[in-house]
Amino acid sequence: MHRIITLITDFGLADEYVGVMKGVILARAPEAKIVDISHGIRRQNILQAALLLKSAYGFFPKGTVHLIVVDPGVGSDRRLILLQADGHLFLSPDNGVLSLVLEAECFETAFEVKCEQFYLSPVSSSFHGRDILAPVAAQVAAGLEPAEVGPVIMSHSLNKLKISQAVIDTRQGKITGEVVAVDYFGNLQTNIGENCLKDIQTAENLTAKVTIKNKTIVGIKSAYAQKAHGCLLAIIGSRGFLEIAVNQGSAASFLNVGVGDSVAIEMTKA
Repeated sequence: MHRIITLITDFGLADEYVGVMKGVILARAPEAKIVDISHGIRRQNILQAALLLKSAYGFFPKGTVHLIVVDPGVGSDRRLILLQADGHLFLSPDNGVLSLVLEAECFETAFEVKCEQFYLSPVSSSFHGRDILAPVAAQVAAGLEPAEVGPVIMSHSLNKLKISQAVIDTRQGKITGEVVAVDYFGNLQTNIGENCLKDIQTAENLTAKVTIKNKTIVGIKSAYAQKAHGCLLAIIGSRGFLEIAVNQGSAASFLNVGVGDSVAIEMTKA
């Protein structure tokens, strides 16, 4: 068995950290296929990594091993875990980065990583991605049964982030949400899902008005190019959530808005 192993880290690419982790994996599982999802997570930003993982993992084959190393607590007594969910395997610190795959409809089983025989020696107190998670990922990719990494953990004991949810008022035709991420292009990604909009779209002649930072955007476009260069727009992004963007520009800079800032939608007559 030679599984795919994906990598998500906050290491960047300027140092040797990512390359060394790949070297460790390939030394143990030379036939493994390694795919970089992202190494551009902002430093210690667990929420950003959780959102990115949720949006990406489903595009990989079942059985893929997803290795996530965003680990502000490295060297502490925080646990390392192997999670089986939605037909995939996830290796990470137990710090909430797997919150969005711990949903009841996805969760299968979780194990604490306690298999010192597979670790590199000595284990660094500052690089468990290299010395513990990478070699364990390689062993799993090569056929190690998940139950062999350590004891079972009950799902209710796993750490979960408090991730804000959009508030829907179907009677008033309003949604209140917030910016949860800013991507490389400066697009503001919100927690307002496409399904939320369907819940308040009660008639065909209604138009969505999006308000953010005292700016009102009328209508939701289906492509960035539907607005002129440099103009603000709202769009349902590739993750299936409302985004605020500037065509060929940065909405984050244009509005001076970031994670946590509020976004509201109201359905009004066209």
